[in-house]
Amino acid sequence: MKFYLFLFCLVLSQILSAQQITWVDSLDHYSRKVFLPADKYHWTWQNAALLNTIKVQYEISSDEKKNEYLAYIRKAMDRKLKRANGKNPNAVASGLGMAFLARVTGEEKYKKAANKIFEDYKKIPKTDNGGVSHLKTFKELWDDTIFMVGCYLREMYLLTGDEKYLNELVHQVAVHRAKLKDDHWGLWYHGWDGDDKNRSNFICGQKGWSNNSKNRSGEIWGRGNGWVIVTLAETVSALPDSLPQRAKLATYLREMLVHLPSL
Repeated sequence: MKFYLFLFCLVLSQILSAQQITWVDSLDHYSRKVFLPADKYHWTWQNAALLNTIKVQYEISSDEKKNEYLAYIRKAMDRKLKRANGKNPNAVASGLGMAFLARVTGEEKYKKAANKIFEDYKKIPKTDNGGVSHLKTFKELWDDTIFMVGCYLREMYLLTGDEKYLNELVHQVAVHRAKLKDDHWGLWYHGWDGDDKNRSNFICGQKGWSNNSKNRSGEIWGRGNGWVIVTLAETVSALPDSLPQRAKLATYLREMLVHLPSL
C-alpha cells in the first residue's frame, strides 16, 4: 500500500510539474471551486477575507486570469446586491467587493451599493476617541476592525479619489493604535474596553479580560496583528508616494515589523 501511495504521489508531482501548477494554484482553485463557490457567498468577515485575496489575485494576474477572478467577484456580489450593508465592521468588510467592481466595471449598481455601505458605516457606534466599535452592545476596539473596515475604505478611495475615505482609514488606525499598541514590541493587543465597565467576556472568552489599568486584553494576538499588517501593507502598496497618508501608514507598518525577527 505504501508503495502505491508513493507511486501515486510521484506521478501526481510530475503532472503538476509539467503543467507548472504550484500549491498556490491548487489552493486558489480549491478556495473558489470547492470551499466557497461564488454562488455560496455570504456577507461575513470570513468570506470577505477570501474575497480580498481574490481581488489581490486579480491585480497581479495576466489578462486571461483576471477575467476569471472578476467573474467570481461579480457573481458573489450580484448574489448579495440587495442585501449588502455596513451595519457593523464585519459587514463592512464585504463592501470591498462592491467598491472594487464599481472601479473596475464602472457599473452604477455597484457604486450605489458601495455608497450605501458607507452610509451604514457612519452609523456604527464609536468609542469616545472616535474609534469604530467592533461590537454594538459594548463599545470595544479590536485589532480585527482595522482589516474589516480598512479594505473597504481603501477601495472606496481608489474608486473615488476622495481622501475622506483614506483619512478615515488613517484615523481608525491611529485611534486603535493608541489603545492597543504595546510600547515595547510595537505590536497590538487584541481589544480595549471603551466602556470601562468590563461587561463583556466575549472578546477573549475570559471574564475580567479588561480588568487592568489600561482596560485591554492581555494577549498580543498573532492573527489580530496579521489583520492590521495586511491592511497596512496593501494600502501602502496601493497609494502614491506623494500622499502624506501613505507616509503615516508606512510608519505604523514599520513599527509593527521591526521587532518580528527577534520574536
